[in-house]
Amino acid sequence: MKQSVQYRAFKKEDVKALVRVIIESWDYDKIFSKKVARHFAHLFLYSELSRKTFARVAEVDGEALGVIIADVKGKDKQFKDRFYFLKAVWHAFQLCLSKEGRSLLKHQGYGTMVNNKEMLNSLNESFDTEVALFAVSPRAQGLGIGSNLFKYFLDQMKEKRIEKFFLYTDTTCNFGFYEHKGLKRQTAVERYIPQPVDKTIEYYIYKGTVS
Repeated sequence: MKQSVQYRAFKKEDVKALVRVIIESWDYDKIFSKKVARHFAHLFLYSELSRKTFARVAEVDGEALGVIIADVKGKDKQFKDRFYFLKAVWHAFQLCLSKEGRSLLKHQGYGTMVNNKEMLNSLNESFDTEVALFAVSPRAQGLGIGSNLFKYFLDQMKEKRIEKFFLYTDTTCNFGFYEHKGLKRQTAVERYIPQPVDKTIEYYIYKGTVS
């Protein structure tokens, strides 16, 4: 049976489905306890929504199974920034209530944020646009959703006359997709993340240009 795919703007009703997409895409449910996985996925999503300029969702048979969110400096935000920020803070507080959650916040949350900032500063290059969140559920693989969402993003950049952008990614992601799309790796840093992650991850910055 052929699946119906529609592309549209993000709606607040998509949050529940997109939290599931994040959990599935990064295997949070296999790494963390169910409760911690849910709060960390909410924190991730709300943090990106709180600072983003636009978002596009792929809806498959009525369910949001893919999303791309980007931040364009100097552009008006479409979302209620304070609302999403407060939601992110609430989920961060919930994570602080458990040892597992506190470790995750310290090493995977704050530690990654500091690492990303250091990598970006090392480039000595300014960017007007960041792809902040790009995820497609494994349940929607093979439908061309990733390519179509990324094309939407590039079309937006052309419309806004923005020539370059960047994104953070790492070895827990399908970073080969970006290389296939012509993006170039700018830097790489390897870090060990303690429990509950307990693995070494290599972090990257990729740069893209809009022609």
